[in-house]
Amino acid sequence: MKKLLLPIALLSCLAFAGCSKDAEIESFITEFETVTQTMTSKIESGDAEGAKKVFDEKKESLKASWDGIKGARGFQVSEESKKKLMASVTKNVTALSGAVMKGAMKGGNANDMKSLLKEYQDIFKM
Repeated sequence: MKKLLLPIALLSCLAFAGCSKDAEIESFITEFETVTQTMTSKIESGDAEGAKKVFDEKKESLKASWDGIKGARGFQVSEESKKKLMASVTKNVTALSGAVMKGAMKGGNANDMKSLLKEYQDIFKM
């Protein structure tokens, strides 16, 4: 019985390590930040259509990545990755929201920009 304990413990550790979502979270954050920064700069420069095009090109990829990590639990995600993800989402949603307001104040089509922002935010609902 004691001889079985060590292999079982090792297999359990390997199983938990194999379930880590940290790399997936890092990949998501990189893509998410790149897309958001591009959208933000396009909206701020008055190119809401360009921002929509960038978003449309990456929407499915972002959604698939988000769906893969949003249900991660406890041992699957390090505390550092959780904090980094939360900070990234907060920073990027705030930046895009601010860009939409600036764009609308500059005379851009407020309804189109609000619609784009809503579609963007809908991807990340839990």
